[in-house]
Amino acid sequence: MKLAIKFAGGLLAFLVVAFVVGLIWSNTRVAIDVGQPDPAVAYLNAQEPSGAEFREAYFEHDGNRLHYVEAGAGEEMILFLHGFPSYWLSLSTQMQALKDRYRVVAIDGLGAGRSDAPLEKEEYELERMSAHVIALLGHLEAKKVHLVGHDWGSVFAFGIAQRHPQHVSSVTGIAAPPLNVMLSSLESDPVSRERAGYIERLKSANAMLVVLTGGHKRVWAGAYEPLVKAGHMSAAKGKLFREATGNPRRIDAHINWYRANIPSPDALKESDFWPSRDARITMPAQMIWGEDDPIFVASYDEGLLRIADDLRIRKLPDTGHWPHAERADQVTAAIAELIESAGGEQTPIPPSP
Repeated sequence: MKLAIKFAGGLLAFLVVAFVVGLIWSNTRVAIDVGQPDPAVAYLNAQEPSGAEFREAYFEHDGNRLHYVEAGAGEEMILFLHGFPSYWLSLSTQMQALKDRYRVVAIDGLGAGRSDAPLEKEEYELERMSAHVIALLGHLEAKKVHLVGHDWGSVFAFGIAQRHPQHVSSVTGIAAPPLNVMLSSLESDPVSRERAGYIERLKSANAMLVVLTGGHKRVWAGAYEPLVKAGHMSAAKGKLFREATGNPRRIDAHINWYRANIPSPDALKESDFWPSRDARITMPAQMIWGEDDPIFVASYDEGLLRIADDLRIRKLPDTGHWPHAERADQVTAAIAELIESAGGEQTPIPPSP
């Protein structure tokens, strides 16, 4: 009996220590070695017959650093914004295809890839992150840009276009609508609420739970391994995604995009509809969906048509949530077609102070 009590007491002490250590680990900001080159950049450059073309750098604004990668030297810029759970490499196939005609730039969103991952969820509010992106464009001495985003990057791209229309020539969203459309759908559409139920589950996670439930492994198994097996992504590229998106603390930080911007459907307030409930998309825009995407609901298209002045909706058959990988050539062609149709005079974005 005494031995059993002693064992139980030792086990309890171990569990307490493990919990405290895990709590400290979960609440320690992820460190970034900015002197360590990104292997994904080296991977892309190894495929370039003319030598290195993709370049990486960091840009700090309001206390947070964004990692970004660029190539090309055209007068017009395309800015690529990845989704969750991903990083800048997500849209690299389109970057490779378009860099000979345009200047292409992709960022690691706050919390993802090699960008800073602050612990405070307020840092991930779209208003703050969009200000960071506009400051980056000023730093790069860009003119009006063409935005392309997937998943959360699509939500972000549409939001920047609504919030800062003077700096955006066109916007392409892939597999997710603007935030004000999404929230309006959650407010009134039961199907939308059902399909978005995973959001509330994500928001309740933390880094320890991600580890304990194997969430860091499911990112690979659920998102990227199927693309590799289907031949939409090379094994070497898949390995880069596995290594870059499997950090539990970064997964938890990236979930802050949901925590900071999508309240429970039963607690929606007018101020949640960033940049506003009726914010319009005034420049040429397109929405690209896969017909087999489980995230899609019809009310998203209805909401987009209500707020967009010049909108194209493209549905790709036999395609899921990753059209830019599953139907890469079609998505690239659609992006180029929209950019060419946009035209118009370009106005400079002022450098950041």
